[in-house]
Amino acid sequence: MLRKVNYRTTIKCITFFTFLLFCATGCNDRKSEKTSYQQSDIVWADTITYEVLISNPDSLNQWESLKVKDVRQADLVNSLFEMVYTGKKKAYHYYNNEALDIDDIKALEDDINFNRDRVGKLQFKETWVYNEDSKRLEKRIHSILIAYELYNDYNELRGYKAAFYLKDF
Repeated sequence: MLRKVNYRTTIKCITFFTFLLFCATGCNDRKSEKTSYQQSDIVWADTITYEVLISNPDSLNQWESLKVKDVRQADLVNSLFEMVYTGKKKAYHYYNNEALDIDDIKALEDDINFNRDRVGKLQFKETWVYNEDSKRLEKRIHSILIAYELYNDYNELRGYKAAFYLKDF
């Protein structure tokens, strides 16, 4: 015999669990140097790599615009570059992992295809650790890769090009 589905209850449950997921995945401000785990820690992802859009190059895509509406792209990008220029963070080549010097970063900024305003994606490498006692998810950031938009001759977005990455957050 089939059971009648209560759609209101189902929608409430989905909304509740979605809310829990967003609350649980908020970034924690603990240092990534922490390498030890507590007994109540569960490693959900030893290393996970994912991309985050920080600006929307297609103003007609309302969903992407909504997702990034509160991102302060210029402040974020300028802060990452400032970390490199002041020596607080070291920049690394995205492909061969070699350390870059300030002249390499200046050369990137002099490239005709590069503009800080075109930095539209970040790629994170993280470890996710869930603590059963506190019911909190800690995201330990290993690195942040900076990627900028590339356009074709018709001013259409071709894709994103990796600039460099920073590590040890």
